[in-house]
Amino acid sequence: MNFSIILAVDEKNWLGKNNDLAWRLKTDMQYFKKTTVVTENPDKINAVIMGRKTWESIPEKFRPLDGRLNFVLTRDENYSDEWCVTWWSLDEVLEVISLNPSVENIFIIWGSHLYNQVLSDTRLEKIYLTQLEWDFDCDVFFDWIPDSFELVWSTAEQDENWIKFQFKIFRKNDYPVTI
Repeated sequence: MNFSIILAVDEKNWLGKNNDLAWRLKTDMQYFKKTTVVTENPDKINAVIMGRKTWESIPEKFRPLDGRLNFVLTRDENYSDEWCVTWWSLDEVLEVISLNPSVENIFIIWGSHLYNQVLSDTRLEKIYLTQLEWDFDCDVFFDWIPDSFELVWSTAEQDENWIKFQFKIFRKNDYPVTI
């Protein structure tokens, strides 16, 4: 089953700082929620996959993320949480999700290691990117979008709290890459 990633980066492709977002933009949070919750078929639900540190960084009152199936990837085989399904392998969790006919879309929603790991995965179909025009001096980096993806949608530049940003969607090219 194909999946997408959704993320926000500053002008240097940094993702966050101290295991948290380095910025707070209400518009971006609304976009994130709408993108990861809304389905075309009202009888279906989307699934979100995140790393353990991301899961733990979400305030408890917001866990699990509502309106979505929550899956956490961790290397700690003893880790468990009653509010999410914990897995140790991306392949395994994608296989389990693909067996659930009620799932419409799968989103990887955080974890720099996870983002950078899946950039070359053939199942990665779309990249939902919020691109900020500001240097936030972060400590977590995103490798950037492979050449096998093309920009298919972009909003006009927006501004919130003096930060300029755009929402963009990249889709894997349907044509073969020539050398």
